[in-house]
Amino acid sequence: MNRTFHLRLCWIAAGLLTAFALGSCALIDERQKDCPEEMSLTCTVNLVSNKEEEMNDKLGTLHDLPLRAALEDYLSDVFVSSTRDVDMLFYDQRKRGKMTFRESEVMDAEQRVFSLQVPASDYRVAGVSNLTAVPVLSLQDEEDGYALALVHKTSRSVVPSHPSAVYAARQRMLVRDRGDQTFGIQFHMANAAAALALNCDSCEVRNLRATFTGLADSFRILDSAYSFDQHIVMEADVIDARPYVDDSEEAERFIYDTFWERWTKLPLMVCTVGFPSPNVGSAVIGTYPIVWTIELYVTLADGSTTRSDIYIGRPLEAGRLMIIKGWLTENGGFMATPPHPPYVPPPPVDPDQPADSTVVGVSVVLNWNNAGNYNPYL
Repeated sequence: MNRTFHLRLCWIAAGLLTAFALGSCALIDERQKDCPEEMSLTCTVNLVSNKEEEMNDKLGTLHDLPLRAALEDYLSDVFVSSTRDVDMLFYDQRKRGKMTFRESEVMDAEQRVFSLQVPASDYRVAGVSNLTAVPVLSLQDEEDGYALALVHKTSRSVVPSHPSAVYAARQRMLVRDRGDQTFGIQFHMANAAAALALNCDSCEVRNLRATFTGLADSFRILDSAYSFDQHIVMEADVIDARPYVDDSEEAERFIYDTFWERWTKLPLMVCTVGFPSPNVGSAVIGTYPIVWTIELYVTLADGSTTRSDIYIGRPLEAGRLMIIKGWLTENGGFMATPPHPPYVPPPPVDPDQPADSTVVGVSVVLNWNNAGNYNPYL
C-alpha cells in the first residue's frame, strides 16, 4: 500500500517538474524575443537624376553659362549623392504595424554602416533623411506605419521651395534571435525641381513672381505613394544670373545667339523644389493632358501686371529636374515659341504633336487686377 502511494507521489512530482521546466523554457524564449539582437545596417543614398542631361539639353551652350551657373548654385543642396542625417523607424508586423524601435544617426556620407541593437521580430522599416534641412516638412503619424507620411507643416497658403533634397526609404527586415545579421536599405530622393527660363527681350520687367500648382502635398513612405488631396501652391524663387556674368556691362546686354534663339538681354529664371506631380493629367486642352500648372506674374515698367497660366503636359518625377524655356511678349505674356521671326522651332517628329509637348497651353490675363484675357498659344 505504502509502496503504491510512494510510486504515485513520484509520478506526480515528475509531472510537476516537467511542467515547470517546460514553462520555464517558454518564459526564457519569450524573454529572448524582447532581447535586442546585434545587427548591421548599411544605409545608401541612391540618387538617380537627370540633372546633368537636362542642363546640357536646355542650358548647354557657351552663352547659357551664367544661367546654368546660377541654377547649379541654387540646386547645390538638392541633387547631391550624400546626406546629413537619417531617421529609421521600425514597425513591428506582429504588433499590428506599431512602431517599437527608432534609431536616429548622423550620416554625412553617401553610404554608412550602423550597428544596431533591435529586438527580434518582423519589421517594415521606414527611413527619412535630410528632414532637418527642410523645415517646411515633417513626419506625421509616426506611431502608425500604415499612416506615416511626409507632409508640409506650414499653415501658409503658399509653401516655400524646399531648400534641400529629402530622401526616403522602405525595407522589410526579419530580425531573427541569432544575432550578427546584415541588412541594407536604400534612400531615394522624394522631391523634384522645376525651373522656368524666360527670354525678356520684348519687354521691360520690373518684378517677377511664379507659383507652381498640381504638385503632391504629402508622401506616404511605406506605401511609396504621393497624395494630392490638398491644393498645394509652391512658391518659386527668382534666380539672379547677373553675378555669374564676368563683365558687369555685359550683364545689361548679354548676347545669346544660338541655332534655337537669340537673346539680347540676360534671361530671367524662376525655380522651385517640391514634391512631384501626378503621372497623368486630370484635365485636357484639346487632346493634350494638363498634369500641372505654372502661374507666372510679370509686372512691367508701367506698373501693369500680366498673369500667364502655363499648362504643363509632362509629369515632374521624383529625383528629376525639368527646365522649361519660353518668351515674354511686349505685354508680359508667356509664349512657348519665339514671338517673332526668323527664329522658328524645328518641325516636330510627330506632326500631330506641338514642337515642345512640355507646354500644352497658355492662358494670359492682361492688366491682371482689372481682368481682360486672351489665349496667345493653344
